[in-house]
Parts: sequence; C-alpha cells; structure tokens
Amino acid sequence: MPFQQLTYEFGTLLVAWEKEHIVYLDFGLNEERARTYLQEETDDGELPKAWRMAFDRYAGGDRQALDTLPCQLRVTPFAEQVLHALRTVPFGQTISYGELARMIGKPKAARAVGGALNRNPIALIYPCHRVIGATGKLTGFASGIAHKEALLAHEIGEN
Repeated sequence: MPFQQLTYEFGTLLVAWEKEHIVYLDFGLNEERARTYLQEETDDGELPKAWRMAFDRYAGGDRQALDTLPCQLRVTPFAEQVLHALRTVPFGQTISYGELARMIGKPKAARAVGGALNRNPIALIYPCHRVIGATGKLTGFASGIAHKEALLAHEIGEN
C-alpha cells in the first residue's frame, strides 16, 4: 500500500491509499498508530496529482478543497455515522462533542463520539480537529493538541 508524506505550515501529513481511495491520513509519521489502521505493508508512493493539488489548495485556504477526495472508511457503523456528520461542520468553525452527539440523534453519547473521533483513520478530511470541549477548550486530539491548534489557526487565517 503506497503512502506519501506532505509538509505544510500546519503540520506534516501521512497519506496512505489503496487503489483509488484514501484509507489513512494522519499527522507526522506515527508508525504504531498507522499500523493500527493499515494491515498491509506500506511503501513510498506518489500521491495522485489531483489529490496533491487538493491538499495544496486546502493549505492555501480553499474551504472545499478536500470535499471530493475519495475515501474508504474502515470503522464501525457508529463511527461512520459520527464521521459523516462531522464533515458537515464548516471550515474554520468548531462544534462540541455533545453538539455532534445531538447531530446524530444520540444526545447522551458525547463520550462515545469522542472515542469514535479518537479512532478516526482519515483526519483532516473527516475534520475531528473542529471538535472541542463543551467549555470551548481544545481537548482530545489523537495527533496532539498542537496539531489541532495549528489546523484551527490555519482555517481561521491566523497562520
């Protein structure tokens, strides 16, 4: 399975794909986390040009740049429901775990929503960085709060 790293002001991305779908996207090169999602051996590859251009456009502030990238989620049905709802949160805006739980019709499932987001295999495209604590505090980002902070700053034009 091919992968490629892309570096931007907001962080270094690791993108892995299978056939014509992105199956993994995370920050940095956390091999242990990547192995959790990627059963096959991975090796350096060349990201399809259109996909690379989409990531570059996102880095340039294009709000819809990642909307059409083909992805294949390998998650539970609950996590898939959470992640699909998450994609409706607009670029540069945030939502709380509780609000996201209410969006999927499970208002008491904020902790379960957080668990699903922690296991999000395709970060950025499924923008879990846009989910914050009920008090507005930046919490719970598998790639680290610094990445979450950088992405949110990027999306509101602060970097």
